[in-house]
Amino acid sequence: MTPVTGSTAAATASARPTTGGPKVVRTAHAVTVSVPASANAPGYTLDVATDELALTTRRAGKTVLATASGDTGALRFTAADGTWQHATGVTDWTWKNGVLTVTADSTLNGATVQARITPGADRYQLDWDVHGGGPKQLGLAYDLSSAGHWYGHGEAETPQGGPGVNQPWPLDAGEVDHKTFGPASYNMIDPFWYTSQSTGLRVDTGNVMDVALNKGKDGLGTFTVESPDTYKATVFVESTPLEVYRDYIGIVGKPAKSDAPYEQYAKPLWNSWAQFYTKVDQEKLLDYATDLHDNGLDGHTIQLDDKWESNYGNLTWDPKTFPDPKGLSDKIHNMGFDFGIWVTLWINLDSDNYQYAVDHGYLLMDAKDTTKPCEVTWWNGQAGIIDLANPDAKAWYEGNLKKLMDTYNIDGLKFDTRFFDEKCAPREGHQATDYQKLGTHLADEFDLQGAGIRVHWNQTAHEAGFVTRQVDKGTGWDSLRASATQNLAISTIGYPFVESDMIGGSGGQPAPSKDVLVRWAQSASLMPLMYASTSPVDTNDTTTGQKVDYDQETVDLYRQATKTHEKLAPYIWDQVQSTLKTGDPIMRPLFFDFPKDEASYTVTDEWMLGPAVLAAPKLSTGATRSVHLPPGTWYDVNQGTVIRGPKTLKGYAAPLGVTPAFVNLKAKGAAKAIKALKRDDAPAASVLITPDAPSTDSGTPFEVTTEVTNWGTRTLKNAKTALELSDGWSAKATGPTTAKSLKSGATLITAWTVTPAGDARWGNHDLTGTVTYNGSQKASDTVPAQVKAAPGSVQEPYLTTDTTSGDTQYAQAGDQFAIWAGGQDLSGWKDEKGVIYRDDAAGEKATVQARLVSQDSASPVGKAGIALANDLTAPEKGGYAVLVMTQQYGLEFMTDGDGDGKLDTWAGGGSTYHPAYLKLTRDGATYTAYASKDGDTWSQVGTAQVPSAAGTGDAGMVASAANVNYPGENIEAVFSGFSVTS
Repeated sequence: MTPVTGSTAAATASARPTTGGPKVVRTAHAVTVSVPASANAPGYTLDVATDELALTTRRAGKTVLATASGDTGALRFTAADGTWQHATGVTDWTWKNGVLTVTADSTLNGATVQARITPGADRYQLDWDVHGGGPKQLGLAYDLSSAGHWYGHGEAETPQGGPGVNQPWPLDAGEVDHKTFGPASYNMIDPFWYTSQSTGLRVDTGNVMDVALNKGKDGLGTFTVESPDTYKATVFVESTPLEVYRDYIGIVGKPAKSDAPYEQYAKPLWNSWAQFYTKVDQEKLLDYATDLHDNGLDGHTIQLDDKWESNYGNLTWDPKTFPDPKGLSDKIHNMGFDFGIWVTLWINLDSDNYQYAVDHGYLLMDAKDTTKPCEVTWWNGQAGIIDLANPDAKAWYEGNLKKLMDTYNIDGLKFDTRFFDEKCAPREGHQATDYQKLGTHLADEFDLQGAGIRVHWNQTAHEAGFVTRQVDKGTGWDSLRASATQNLAISTIGYPFVESDMIGGSGGQPAPSKDVLVRWAQSASLMPLMYASTSPVDTNDTTTGQKVDYDQETVDLYRQATKTHEKLAPYIWDQVQSTLKTGDPIMRPLFFDFPKDEASYTVTDEWMLGPAVLAAPKLSTGATRSVHLPPGTWYDVNQGTVIRGPKTLKGYAAPLGVTPAFVNLKAKGAAKAIKALKRDDAPAASVLITPDAPSTDSGTPFEVTTEVTNWGTRTLKNAKTALELSDGWSAKATGPTTAKSLKSGATLITAWTVTPAGDARWGNHDLTGTVTYNGSQKASDTVPAQVKAAPGSVQEPYLTTDTTSGDTQYAQAGDQFAIWAGGQDLSGWKDEKGVIYRDDAAGEKATVQARLVSQDSASPVGKAGIALANDLTAPEKGGYAVLVMTQQYGLEFMTDGDGDGKLDTWAGGGSTYHPAYLKLTRDGATYTAYASKDGDTWSQVGTAQVPSAAGTGDAGMVASAANVNYPGENIEAVFSGFSVTS
């Protein structure tokens, strides 16, 4: 059916929108909803395609999210026979009371789709149904690339072994195939995804979903709800990914408290699982605790994991392996540890408590036959699950737990369980999603000892403030890397108090190598909490049954990591308090803090810990790594130096004893973080010059400030600061330059007036601030001080010409030149440029060369470079060619092949760089272009025939703003070393 415009009533409504509110208009192929920008939202448009129902979200005219097209379909569903169908042409639409209602045909005869879109300032609600056709599932499908990169989801099931040994970051960098994505899942997941284009998707459902992102590398995101009921989704449209996250948290809630106290953030939890797995007994556990204690491997708790019970669900000790549990508890307490045990809500079918629970109706019932208990399979056998919606069952279970804890002086519990299973039926009056809430309430009555609990999907779970531990990891490098990206995923779906899986892994694989164990401890030391198991003294290889001894360095480096974390705990605790106010994650991706830093969106092995600490631990083999620093002023805690971003540190030294970390000096908490993380062998003092890129004209004074800070623990003696300058420059201090003593944490601030030399060359000149202290120790900071070119004139033999419509300006200082020019483009369709040139300087065999020092234009295709022509004032006279660098898209070599004065051949590409050495050679009618980054090693850009070249011609430097899309904007281009040899 041909799509039709909505009713007259609808059109009238759209013509009189609420002032400042959404507007709806009909175009040839779409109904478009426009939401204007406001103080707190960027505004957006939503195009609802009518030829075939599809949704395209745009912000400032740019697509930031689009549904899939073609046979996949945007709004899709399965028919009764299991085949996929989707909405097709729109047959009607109305706009009424702020809701756009769209009706569409579908690929299934007799089935129509109705979608209701409710736009808000920073989001729109999308609710839709299928009428007729007996649908089984409803789903949305998106073109992943339309929104950049995708994040969120939580622990992702992947073909590459996720979530145990794999967690793609971004999600579209790998493959996600998560078929049982639901509220009862053991995985920590929420139906929320966000993108690098600052859009987000929340699916509001209590049903199981089938979620796939880039499955089979198909570039699609499909979000299918296993239900025929109304599909409810919210699409967020914001300016930054952090704002999308905050919108989501505004719906699902933020932590009302931290379930873990300060001590559990400061020291590790030691759990027995990866050390022994189920081959644990009283003697082994006591030896384990003693080794940790005697080697200074501090912790707040020794927690006994699986296989202490006589049978699963009995909540009684196995007398063979634990003959004196009270004595064990007392000895652990005497070493200064709390004592905890592992528990579950599963009751195995062969346990003593199972029949008792059946007889009293304490178990969940089967979904297919509610007259019998639900039997489920878990990793330790067949079991029933205690029904927490039954008050008597809950009271019985809690009573058994509390009696056990009181009798044996047990301080806390590790709940390792599911509270519901899809095979089971909820108790009358309850839904499956209620069991996450019930489990949350149960766990909240006990000290979880920093092991937290795995509840999710609902507001109660978000507000409870539990620590979140990851699913079991392997023991290799892949699992270590997954532990980092998985924490980012969990943190950014609203669970901020994260820790990795047990340090070293716990997935039943061979014991971790020394390097993996140490690197994992170092990584965990820069996370909110540390969750430990494998002892760095010795452990057991579960695959061979053999004991594994680690060397003393392993113990020392592991201890160093725990001590670092303990020193960092005051800073971390500040972040906990901040999170309770804002809901923002503590451990978060770089782009949450630096959304304009494009490189941050694909960094997989760094994160921000609060606003001040950038963690970059080594998560692979080797002793070096690359570190990306976003914009800012960073203190290297290992080297004691100040680095300005954005910058990539290639080959950063990270031997086994070094954990790369950097502190943003401008961020809240920087001083506290540096005090905790600075290595003892790093310089005690640092120097910081502000501003970090001062600029001035030749001979014109400017102001800078040096800040000397003592980051050490001892007072510095006789600190003296100075500026090191280029020849002919001078500096005068307008404040104190010395401090007889500088206490820990104190800063010596000095203001300076710096005067460049009168003949200072344009461009950057190093300005170095230094401090000497304690006799011979020294630290420094260097910034580029730019001497700017100022418009003036050029001297003979140089001439100028201008083909732009504006006032082009020029300058010359010795062998330096500058052009300020407008111009719509410098290409085949427009030849608008400013030129500094030499007349009749290039013979039939000639080389033209210049150094392009810098260029600055609003347009990404602004161009600056060199040119040849028979007559540069009249390119139509032939012999015309240019070699230019664009602002963002690399080189362009263009020539006039037919002599009409228009550039019609092209070669080039690559990345933009400065300084750029450019060279054009002419051999008769053959022109060849070259470029170099250093002036020594040259690469050919291209060669071309220019038949109209004749006799001796002009050679010069050119610049064009290429401002056709940036009206009124100019380019500034600076050159040096222009030469013509002939």
